[in-house]
Amino acid sequence: MGFFKALGEFLGGPSGVSSLLGAGSAIFQATQQRKAAKENAKRARQQAAEQAAAKQREVQRLVGSQRAAFAASGVQIDDDTPGLVIRETRALGQQDVNRILAYGEAQARSYKRQGRNALIGGALSAGSGLLGGFADNRLMVEKYGKSVHSWSFPGGEN
Repeated sequence: MGFFKALGEFLGGPSGVSSLLGAGSAIFQATQQRKAAKENAKRARQQAAEQAAAKQREVQRLVGSQRAAFAASGVQIDDDTPGLVIRETRALGQQDVNRILAYGEAQARSYKRQGRNALIGGALSAGSGLLGGFADNRLMVEKYGKSVHSWSFPGGEN
């Protein structure tokens, strides 16, 4: 008995093979979705890092402008108010940087969760398809004494 014939009989004929192919397709699609989700997560982190670096440069320029403005007007930066303004500018800028990085990390985790869910869904879909195909064949055997692949169709062979 050939390998494929034995496999067909084991799987319950064409419907079983179809179930197996459907399961393989579901798992392949799920792994592709997971791979895409991992790439999206990586990209989200990279974009957040770039945006955070740009924000840090922006804050540094702003602090530099503040220092220059204070110096041009003859105000000592060591004085209470100018020093507070500069420290507050830096603190608010750092908060913005932290928010940008946290948002990027949250996006990355969301993408990874989507990939994990796709993989779980693909496995469940594959299992359900296999069980459904085998159950259908088993019902045919119990009801009619024949598996799906042993039926004759008009104008064709079984």
